[in-house]
Parts: sequence; C-alpha cells; structure tokens
Amino acid sequence: MVTLADDHDVDQLNLIGPDGTTFEQSTVAQGATRVEIQIVFKTGGTYSAGEYELVAVSGETSESMSLELRPDIQIVDVEPEFDEDDGYSSGRLFVTVENVGTGPSWVYNIGFRNAPYRNAPEVIEGDGVADTTFERPEASEEFLSPGTEREFLKQRGVLVIDDNDDVSCESDTAELTVVVQTPHGDIEQPIRAELSGGYHIDDQGAIQHPCKDVQIELLDGGGDNA
Repeated sequence: MVTLADDHDVDQLNLIGPDGTTFEQSTVAQGATRVEIQIVFKTGGTYSAGEYELVAVSGETSESMSLELRPDIQIVDVEPEFDEDDGYSSGRLFVTVENVGTGPSWVYNIGFRNAPYRNAPEVIEGDGVADTTFERPEASEEFLSPGTEREFLKQRGVLVIDDNDDVSCESDTAELTVVVQTPHGDIEQPIRAELSGGYHIDDQGAIQHPCKDVQIELLDGGGDNA
C-alpha cells in the first residue's frame, strides 16, 4: 500500500524490479491518497527479494525512490491446542509466525518432519503435493506484511500416537521439525514435545490418540533454507 500526499498530482505508480524492468504498476484514481500495488500472488508471479524502485508518474514528469523488499519470516512460538471441553491436548499444534523483514510474503503450507503421527501435515518437497488447508487463519490472512505476526493451525493432528509407536504418552519426548513454507523459502524450527498423562481418548473407534498433556520447547538449529 502506497500513501500519497493530499495535494498530489500522481497519475500512475510503477514498481521497477532489480532487473530494471517494470514488475507491477497501478493507475491512481483522481483524489485517491492510498494506492495498492499487489506484489504477492497465490498463483505465480510473486516478487523476488531485492532492491526495487517506486516511480510516481505525474503527466510528463516523474519522481522515484528506492525500496528494499525483503521478507524475513520467523517461527516465534509453537504451542499445543487443548480441547475446550476437557482441557486435554487435541494433538494439533499452533504455529505463530512473524514477518520481521521489509517485504510481504505469504504462508502457503506448514508441515512437520519426523512427527509421530503418520498422517501429520506434510512438507511439500519438490514437485510433490500436500494438504495445504489451514483451520486458521482465513485464507485472506495467510499473507504476512512487514511487522505482522499470525497464528496458524492445520486441520490434522501432529502429536497422535498408538501402542506401536516409538514414543508413548507416559512421560516421553518426541523431537520433530516444524517447516513453514513461503514463496521466498522454507523456515524450519526443531521442537521437543514432552508427552504425559496417558491417552486422550476422544474417539473410541480410533487406534491412535493424542496425549492428555503436551509441552513444547523450541530447540536451537532453526533457520531459513531459502
């Protein structure tokens, strides 16, 4: 979003990419002081991080300014979801993500490596596919502008186990990696889950269950793989 002075005479805004070509442009309606230039798209065309030039065109004249557009996505917290009725863990994990950079991005998927649950949300590898549906936030809130922090929750569980797994719900631990995927690269955060309290059996017909009590610790070693 570009904000213009009340008395401006700008007709058009052009965003020039690092390669010197016009990446995006927007006509300025008469009297408008706020103009949106979309640079992040869910279906191709998302900008590459780098130095851009914003050009304000007024008739035959123009003025320009440099912009550093570089998102910096960080995983700042991972917490278990607890059932509102009985207070026990549901097996799903809230992942809080923050953009501390200077450019926008969007989170198109969150997956988990080495999760105990074989049907846990997957990381998209190469040309692979995965269920990218989020329980929250809404689709329009998957975008992260600079300075934005947002909580994400996938629909499927992560810490769901059975008697044949290598970990149990009786004072055991599981180490896994949260992977947040964006057009500007993957961000990984290793975590340790402390599992206790026995099974939280909310579905009598299921053979795998979440543990009643879960505590999450963020481990060293996370980072950006872009």
